[in-house]
Amino acid sequence: MTNPGPFDAPDGPRAVEPTHRVLRNAAGQWSLWPAFAPVPAGWDTVHGPAPHASCEEHVERAARAAAEDAAR
Repeated sequence: MTNPGPFDAPDGPRAVEPTHRVLRNAAGQWSLWPAFAPVPAGWDTVHGPAPHASCEEHVERAARAAAEDAAR
């Protein structure tokens, strides 16, 4: 059994804990970031801290919205 890294989704009861946040920089890049780690310079928190799954859903919604806007 391997231990998950800080960027991996936690299992079991920790799956609902606020373990991650979604970051975005001025270039429009997104990052799923561990909540315990300081936010790097040049990045802003746009969602969270929240459970890993919630952060993934936020990024997926934002990506769909951006794709829809680009298609217009």
